[in-house]
Amino acid sequence: MIARILFLLFSSSLVVLASPETDWSGIVAMDRGPKKTPSNREEAQFIARSHLAAQKNLIEDFLAKYPGDAHAFDARLRLASILAAQGNMDTTSRPVSAALEIFSRLEKDPDAPAAKRADAGFRRIALYLQTLRGREGEMRGAIVDSARDFVGRYPGDRRGPRLLVEVATICDEDPRLKRELLGEARGLSKEEGLNHRIADDLGRLDLLDKPLALKFPTIQGGTFDVSAHKGDVVLVLFWSAESPHCLLWLKNFRKNVSLLPQANLRIATISLDSKREVVAKRMAEFGMEAWPTNYEGTGWENTVARPLGINALPTVFLFDKSGVLRALNARDNYSLRVQQLLGQP
Repeated sequence: MIARILFLLFSSSLVVLASPETDWSGIVAMDRGPKKTPSNREEAQFIARSHLAAQKNLIEDFLAKYPGDAHAFDARLRLASILAAQGNMDTTSRPVSAALEIFSRLEKDPDAPAAKRADAGFRRIALYLQTLRGREGEMRGAIVDSARDFVGRYPGDRRGPRLLVEVATICDEDPRLKRELLGEARGLSKEEGLNHRIADDLGRLDLLDKPLALKFPTIQGGTFDVSAHKGDVVLVLFWSAESPHCLLWLKNFRKNVSLLPQANLRIATISLDSKREVVAKRMAEFGMEAWPTNYEGTGWENTVARPLGINALPTVFLFDKSGVLRALNARDNYSLRVQQLLGQP
């Protein structure tokens, strides 16, 4: 009899626990992240993947049980974000494509409030930007149209001008369009930080296709002066040894640039770091010791980078053989641009 009473009490508690609100609370609680602290990078990746998988399972269970619940829209929004994160971590396209499809459906949901549709639209465009990976020229028109459409459909959304600025970063090959987007963003932005970034970007545009007097002291000793290398194509790389994203790009850059003709190619770098020992370690790791490098220990306030409006890393200035600045950021197409300026097929 006692066992039966305990069973009934336990069963009734399960009924109470199994409700949309309690299940949703469990999903929200996962936002606090994994409880375990990793001891190395591999363990951190494993923990992150496991946590994302657990979140995904909870959300899918919630949607299966309560498809019409008031939290269903937010649940699908979270699911798409998790799929995008999983796809980016594993560099696989299928989850990312699924995330883009979910964001697109949510954005078109006629029953959702405008603010929620705007959230889905913003995430879709931001994710789309991340997926370009070397196809910026091919897809530039579509992504610019999407950003402008977002601004038009959701006037007053504070993310609109920031989105225009982000899209402008893929328009270095079209300075006129880049200037237009930055001008539109400046007319809408009420954020002081974003306005500073817009001013930086517009200032850099004024440097394009003109000789630039760029000269700086190096940790190897002496001074690197672009004007002293007439007849050479010069790459000046702004980077940080403390940025994982930057280091991942740099690893590929170091490998690919070694395949280019070396006779008339010069590479110099400017480190926006605060710890010299970290810079030295990364330079040795990537075989960069021979590249003239400026280091001040002042981070973003580096006296070479700050007047040039550098606000994103890596940034790659590309100079032709006459010392004229031909690219404000050849980060993604440096191989092709260098070969063109060298007159190589």
